[in-house]
Amino acid sequence: SVDDVVNLFTASADYDEKMTRYQVEHIAGLRGSRTKYSTPKCSTLKTFGLCFPDDFCVLKKVKHPMTYYKLKVKSSGGGVGKGGSN
Repeated sequence: SVDDVVNLFTASADYDEKMTRYQVEHIAGLRGSRTKYSTPKCSTLKTFGLCFPDDFCVLKKVKHPMTYYKLKVKSSGGGVGKGGSN
């Protein structure tokens, strides 16, 4: 949910809840042009220095963050519930 994503940024030194909420809602397609953006692939994240592959990522040759997420959930034998927990 938007609230879950906003909460991820609360530890940032320059955290501003109003600004963060606006940005997250915009990216989610809830504000502005209402464009829903997709998750960028790993190569794009690497270009911007935002990809930090771990052993699991390298072993499975993951090329997209959502694939990584799905494989991690599957390998843990769990699923993600409504609250975002396994």
